[in-house]
Amino acid sequence: MCSRYSFNLSKVDLGFLGIKDIFSQKPVQQVVPGQQVWLIRYDEQGAPELAQAKWGLAPSWLQDLSRVQINARVETASESRMFRKAWKDRRCLILADSYYQWHMAPGNRRQLWRIGAKDGSLILMAGLWERFTVDSTLSFDSCAVLTMPAMQSLMLIAGRMPALLTAAHAESWLSGAPFDIDRFSASLVSFPFHSQNILKG
Repeated sequence: MCSRYSFNLSKVDLGFLGIKDIFSQKPVQQVVPGQQVWLIRYDEQGAPELAQAKWGLAPSWLQDLSRVQINARVETASESRMFRKAWKDRRCLILADSYYQWHMAPGNRRQLWRIGAKDGSLILMAGLWERFTVDSTLSFDSCAVLTMPAMQSLMLIAGRMPALLTAAHAESWLSGAPFDIDRFSASLVSFPFHSQNILKG
């Protein structure tokens, strides 16, 4: 599960995703569910765009907004009623520079880990987005982070992790290409993960 992440980069060059302008923002040490988050998606013309959406996916049919989902499992999202339409038509990349993970150490000691790239650079979390219509004058966009089985190097911290995309696979994900979990995991084998224990309980 991914329930917290950071986006501490004040400037990001998204040219590799087809977005020409340098993106600037106020760094955010801890992004939490319910907040507006930055993501990349395709617009109605099929061009990549930078957008914001509320973290906690709300499909159009959802009546109880307390049931929004912040995460979707890559193994089941394509078949789930909550996520299958977004999986087919509304994929996105959620921008971050690290994510947080709680770990239960021996002796029931809780430890908080921060995980990202060794050089502190941008990471791309695979996501899904939806547009929820409140009434004829009001609607909002929402999103969920996809999660996957953790890579071997991170298994001691937790069994799952956000589904991270390398630059080479980002466009394929956005375009709705068929998804294969084994190939997806293989693309991350050489990813330069860095994990830091930032809080010991």
